[in-house]
Amino acid sequence: MYTYDSFESLGAFTLLRPVFVTFMIISLLLFLVMLIPRFKNKFINGTAVISLSAISILVSSQLLFYSGIIVDEVGLGGDAVSTYIYLAIVGLSIINPYLFFTQRKEKNKRQDLFF
Repeated sequence: MYTYDSFESLGAFTLLRPVFVTFMIISLLLFLVMLIPRFKNKFINGTAVISLSAISILVSSQLLFYSGIIVDEVGLGGDAVSTYIYLAIVGLSIINPYLFFTQRKEKNKRQDLFF
């Protein structure tokens, strides 16, 4: 029916799924870096966490919106897996800055107790 069949599987549009997975991996890596204090203090600052989280949410939102437009034009079904991955990206992108700043606040409180 189509000239290039790999963009759909079982009637669902899956061409953009690898991009969603890439953003999910980036969000997970940032989350793991937040959990390991040794790496967080060396590689990550607040601006980087907020920037990466905002970019992940914005680009993933645009991808989900544009995939909806493509699905409507081509006549395929939407990809539920991409939607769930998008929700996970949004959740992690909200948790990451919260985790960064609450851990930082706790660290400052502990230092204040000793000085």
